Amino acid sequence: MLRGEAYPDPYLELLRVGVEHREVTEAVVVTLAVDGALVTGTVIPAGTWEDLYFRQVAEADYYGMRKVVREVFGHLDQAVEDGRRRRGADPRFLHLKDVTVRSGRTARKLPAWRGPLAAVSGWSLGGPDER
Repeated sequence: MLRGEAYPDPYLELLRVGVEHREVTEAVVVTLAVDGALVTGTVIPAGTWEDLYFRQVAEADYYGMRKVVREVFGHLDQAVEDGRRRRGADPRFLHLKDVTVRSGRTARKLPAWRGPLAAVSGWSLGGPDER
């Protein structure tokens, strides 16, 4: 649960910033404790998550959004070609790919995950199955 006084862990924030600025060259796998669940995945830049998100929505055609997503992609691609950058990463969020969410005895695989840093109550490098 997010609380007004919650602040993200500065060491976890360093991982997010490093990945955003391409300073971290190796895949960084983390396990996060979020609202009683364990979320494990590879930290990725916000732009990579955004691309995964748009592709996932377009491929599944959630709520008939395929056309809208293609138009948004076209505008983003045109902006990049015109020399404009995409919007900067929102520092409040952490983005993961190849995610496993464990809650109790259940585990679910997800292609991507976005969550507020302030919701993370604990974390560790690596996954729970690594030895």
